[in-house]
Amino acid sequence: MRDDGAMTPDPALLLRSVPDGLWLLDTDGRTIFANDPLLTLLGRSAAEMPGFSAYEALDESGAAVLRQRLAEHVDPAVPPAPGTRGDRECRLHRPDGTSVWVLVSPEPVVGDDGRLVGWMHRIKDNAEQHDLLELSQRREHQFSEAQAIAHIGSWELDLVTNEVIWSKETYRLVGVVPGSVVVTPETFFERLHPDDRVDAETAFNAVLAGAPTLDFESRLVHEGGSPTWVRAQGRAVFDADGRLVRLDGTLQDTTATKRNEEGLSFLSAMAAAANQATTLQEVLIASEKSVRQLARWPAVLVAARDPEQPDQLLFLDVAWGEHSEPLGEAARALATAAADARRTIHEVGPSGTALVAGPVVYGDQVAAVVVSDSLTAVEPPPWELIIFNQMLTFLAHVAERESAAQDLADARDQALSASRAKSEFLATMSHEIRTPLNGVLGLSELLARTELTPHQRRLADGVEHAGRTLLALVNDILDLSKIEAGRLDLEAVDFDPRSVVEQSASLVADLARDKHLELVVSSAGDMPAQVRGDPVRFGQVITNLASNAVKFTSEGEVVIRATGETGPDGPRVRVEVRDTGVGIDPEAANRLFEPFTQADSSTTREYGGTGLGLAISRRIVSAMGGQIGVDSDAGLGSTFWFTVDFEPPVGDDPLRDHEREQAVHGLQVLVVDDNETNRFILVEQLSAWGVTVTAVESAADGLAELSSAARGSSPYDVVLLDYMMPGTDGEELARALRSERVHDRTRLALLSSALEPSPEWLADAGIDTFLSKPVLPTRLLDVLARLGGRLGRLDHRPVETPRAVPARRRGRVLVVEDNEVNQLVAEGVLHGLGYEVHLADNGAAGVAAVADDYRGFDAILMDCQMPVMDGYDATRAIRAMQRGGTRTPIIAMTAAAVAEERERCLAAGMDDFLAKPVDVALLGKTLARWAPSSPGHEEAEEAPPPAEPAESPAFVRLRELIERDGIDPSLVVRIIERFESGALIVGATLGASVRAGDAGDVAAQAHSLKGSAANLGLTALAAVCSEIESEARAGRLPSDGTLATLDAEIRAAGAELEHFAETRLNT
Repeated sequence: MRDDGAMTPDPALLLRSVPDGLWLLDTDGRTIFANDPLLTLLGRSAAEMPGFSAYEALDESGAAVLRQRLAEHVDPAVPPAPGTRGDRECRLHRPDGTSVWVLVSPEPVVGDDGRLVGWMHRIKDNAEQHDLLELSQRREHQFSEAQAIAHIGSWELDLVTNEVIWSKETYRLVGVVPGSVVVTPETFFERLHPDDRVDAETAFNAVLAGAPTLDFESRLVHEGGSPTWVRAQGRAVFDADGRLVRLDGTLQDTTATKRNEEGLSFLSAMAAAANQATTLQEVLIASEKSVRQLARWPAVLVAARDPEQPDQLLFLDVAWGEHSEPLGEAARALATAAADARRTIHEVGPSGTALVAGPVVYGDQVAAVVVSDSLTAVEPPPWELIIFNQMLTFLAHVAERESAAQDLADARDQALSASRAKSEFLATMSHEIRTPLNGVLGLSELLARTELTPHQRRLADGVEHAGRTLLALVNDILDLSKIEAGRLDLEAVDFDPRSVVEQSASLVADLARDKHLELVVSSAGDMPAQVRGDPVRFGQVITNLASNAVKFTSEGEVVIRATGETGPDGPRVRVEVRDTGVGIDPEAANRLFEPFTQADSSTTREYGGTGLGLAISRRIVSAMGGQIGVDSDAGLGSTFWFTVDFEPPVGDDPLRDHEREQAVHGLQVLVVDDNETNRFILVEQLSAWGVTVTAVESAADGLAELSSAARGSSPYDVVLLDYMMPGTDGEELARALRSERVHDRTRLALLSSALEPSPEWLADAGIDTFLSKPVLPTRLLDVLARLGGRLGRLDHRPVETPRAVPARRRGRVLVVEDNEVNQLVAEGVLHGLGYEVHLADNGAAGVAAVADDYRGFDAILMDCQMPVMDGYDATRAIRAMQRGGTRTPIIAMTAAAVAEERERCLAAGMDDFLAKPVDVALLGKTLARWAPSSPGHEEAEEAPPPAEPAESPAFVRLRELIERDGIDPSLVVRIIERFESGALIVGATLGASVRAGDAGDVAAQAHSLKGSAANLGLTALAAVCSEIESEARAGRLPSDGTLATLDAEIRAAGAELEHFAETRLNT
């Protein structure tokens, strides 16, 4: 108790009430006092503690601090040594072998006399805090290691205090020793490459101004080292009031990425150079710049194998002129060593710089060596060597490609030489064969016009047939040769494929009729009305297949069927030609499409032919993007098929006979035909037009069906009768029907391939009209529409057959020909066509005849190969005489029927081209086009009424528009008028485009006029337009002579169309 009466606390009680351990030690470190919490921490009892030395319980660090404290701090008045006062962490060891981390806070204990008695230590259990601190340190170490491995540092900028915190990796990337400087944003920016600093500061200021994120890339410059590419990214942190208070971010080392990008860029440049260069030397020169830019090696040497001395290197000094000769010698030596070792090697050169040499190797050849000098002592890093070797791989590909290209060029030159030799041989053989063949065919035709006994006529027909066969063989060989030479030019025009199918079938109809074969033609309802492609080649394949089918079929039928479908880029047409002929063994079918091949060599004698038709067809179909094949078994007939992918038409899709289809829609039609295929085709075709059709196989069934329908409410409108049927034929059925008045309203159409009835015979049998087999869909639609009474009265008059050639003078023709037989043929043919003929036996005589004749010739037939002066020089001489005056049409007659010959003729100034042997009908049409007859040439004396001349293509086309397609004559007149006015406008516009130098517009104008001219059968005008278009698309404008020819053709076309309108439409 104190003097004032207050209670004095018991010191021992106070010490025991403290929750932390209290440990009083004397100056020797022995225990004076220990409370219960300390005993718990030490794991000892109170009895053990008196005199217990603290050194027995402390770990090494704690014991060391205690020893220092006891040894140095003996005077309380003296300040303690650093590190001997304040909290200190250490570990206490227990008797059971365990330990505990504690926090020790020492205080000196002084006696009443002022002397140091000992030290009171406050011991606090720190195990949990120690574990947390250890975990935190371990995680900080892991994070630091991860940043170092990933080369990504972190940073923090406190915008309130302007304090910057960097991670260890950030310090390392920036190149600053931690603690060496006070870090600020400027610490980072001032170490950036000068070229990058402005962009980096701009990005940083943008975040300060409100941008949410930071992202830029720049180079950090370190002393004595190469720049380091880094990417800085960060994001803004805002307080609760929306104020920007901090930026957190990362700094990533992107040097490796940039290096890869540069390497890829280099390899891409190398690949581009390799692809663009044609020779290894070119790409070597190009690679020199790329190597410098990539590796910072300013000097590159390339060396190639000397072609004359393969064991020597031929050095191309690219950038070594400014360097010393010893360095050049070292580079060349290293190049030779690399070539011998066939691997990349590097060494220190005489100047102490790194030299690298790598060989360009392909196969077992070293094509070149690339040597680079770094101009520094730094050895090239592995990544640069990897890219250097990749460059060498690119160069090896170029070297291999160059070698292959050279081999191909050599092979191409040999092939071209062989092709030229073959073409010259074929042209020569064509001329040598066609010249006598022209005489054979011409004389046989003239002979056929004379009075002959039956035996003599058979002999004359045999000669002509043999000549025609030989001509077909020559044409096939030339056609195949043209295809093999890659000169198969495909036209691209809009056309109706259905019409081509029908026209092709018509070409073999007479042959089928002669063999008593049923020829069936069908275009399915899904056939496109118009496509864009080559109608001539398309029809040629159909004709080849159909001709073969008729040739190899002795009885039965030949069916030509066309269907349509959608191809990948436009309409696709599939044509099948099925026959009931000899068939083909499947093993032989694969050989059929090879030249000069037939399934059975014995058939060549029996059926004839060269075996070229299918080979030519296959090449044409392949060129048109299609396929061709055959399905057949020996003795069971064959089905040849092919597909062609056409382009969509450029012009508007024409109406698909809508007027006629509407006219027949809903008609009731009965088909009476014993042939199952005919019935199927007719039913399919009629159904596609909306016709209600029934088909029966005999006259008896037909009569029964008609009688049943007549008694009902749906009598038949039209009956299609086959003429040749077993039992009761079509004529007998027709007469039976007409004997019963109940069938008076039913119209009858007779179908036959053997009978060509007169109108009187048809009327007597009660038949309304006649259709010749094969029944073409367009003709069937036309007749059916008129029979149905929906397109006006049916014209029962038969189509007029061509009459005899007029026996009148139609013009004067000069024939320039050195062969006497050919002169005789030409004179006879031209007299038969009504022309006055003058002969000249060489080109010089022809030129003299033109110069001396005051009356003038209407046309000149010019042979090309003649003595004294050939046809080309003669034509040029005649054109020179007529310059500025009247231009006489000159028509070439040549036995060299190849494209080059035609081009040569036109280039010499000729107007047209006829291949020998000259077809009489084609000669007549050609002369009619170029030298139309005029009143001045007609005989003055009374003559019998002249027969119509052979129709020109334009006349045929215009007549088809009226008779086959059903176009009203008044509309045809409008078509003619519109064409004439349009053609004149196009001619004038085209001339203006030529003067303006606009080749594109010239091509467009010529293309437009070509299409309309071809559509009207104006073949000569279309040919001129086609030539102008082709030249213009190649960038060549037509000459004045070509424009004059175009103008003449436009006027001739107008005159021909007006002649048609006057003679055919005004009657």
